Amino acid sequence: MKVLHVASFTGNIGDNANHSGMRSRLESVLDVKPTYTELEIRYCYRIYTGEHRWAFDEHFVALANEHDLVIVGGGNFFEPWLDESATATTINITNEHLQSIATPIMFYGVGFDIHKGCTPANLAKFSSFLAQCIRQPNVLISFRNDGSLKNLKLAYPDRSDLWAGVDIVPDGGFFYKGKSESASYLPEGRFWGVNIASDMEALRFPAGVDGGITWKEFLTQYARFLESSLAANPDLRIILFPHIFRDVLSIGEFMTYLDDRLCRDRIIVAPFACGWRACDHIFSLYQRCELVMGMRFHTNVCSIAMNIPAIPLISYPKLWDLYEEIGLLERAVYANRDSFVNDLTKVITAVVRSPGDVVSKNNEISKGFNRLSAEFFFKVKDLLP
Repeated sequence: MKVLHVASFTGNIGDNANHSGMRSRLESVLDVKPTYTELEIRYCYRIYTGEHRWAFDEHFVALANEHDLVIVGGGNFFEPWLDESATATTINITNEHLQSIATPIMFYGVGFDIHKGCTPANLAKFSSFLAQCIRQPNVLISFRNDGSLKNLKLAYPDRSDLWAGVDIVPDGGFFYKGKSESASYLPEGRFWGVNIASDMEALRFPAGVDGGITWKEFLTQYARFLESSLAANPDLRIILFPHIFRDVLSIGEFMTYLDDRLCRDRIIVAPFACGWRACDHIFSLYQRCELVMGMRFHTNVCSIAMNIPAIPLISYPKLWDLYEEIGLLERAVYANRDSFVNDLTKVITAVVRSPGDVVSKNNEISKGFNRLSAEFFFKVKDLLP
């Protein structure tokens, strides 16, 4: 089976883990071993001007019709703020071109996000596109379990036809199992994993709102917390994980808030690299951690998938919505509130005290997601020739 996969494959290892898990689950349920043609979605963005540029035009339609299945996703591609797009999103395809594709199309676990803002005109364009997907018999469209359906209902409170036409599926990262690799440069001892993010700073850290703190206040408080934790646990080290290049900048800034002596021998920074092999290596370092604290979506999703206790450092609504949907709000910690350190201390204490309960809950979630994904992929199978 020939599959055309439209998604992001470079620049964020969370995307690679997402696709790896989704493909593994698809192949297991359908009992197939496809060959994949990867089409990097960033090359169709308006800001990209390189030689690999492409568009959702008649050439894309022809390419899609040369394959047995088209997969779009996963990713947060349904953000309706792009005025220049036919759908107001990065999936800039007209209804006419969509109808010209005869190959089955699977939108898998795409995020619908309205938190960056959207105009009535853009919402109208996206609803037209979504309605066309729902009507078209060779198209299956699914949102991931990160509050996307809740956002859809907020954006279109009177459009139950749209709500009913969308499947909700687990993010592909929930099926990522990682690969154990040797990391001989890691010393012996215990590790906590940390991921921090400062992109969209105004959205993540709206100081002065509901007891909110600034990014710099977060760095100060978190640095003091980790210094205290390291002092109380002589065999403990911290691994800082970047997922995108902006995370490297955040980590560098964060380390200026930490005691210089700790940065020399108790703090480790994981490599920043892109692609499939980098994804497997970096997540193998996650597997060395007894717990992981993170702001990135796939820091949390993949930790749960690999049965590592995950504590979300929430600074964006999507992460809260994820933990609400999977029933783990007891682990949720708002990183942008002045109660941050107290809340984090309570959650870490509970996780360290009962690691078996954490593993049991993770396993329960995974079993439920296996069933849910199988139901959706059987729908895909019915579309295939």
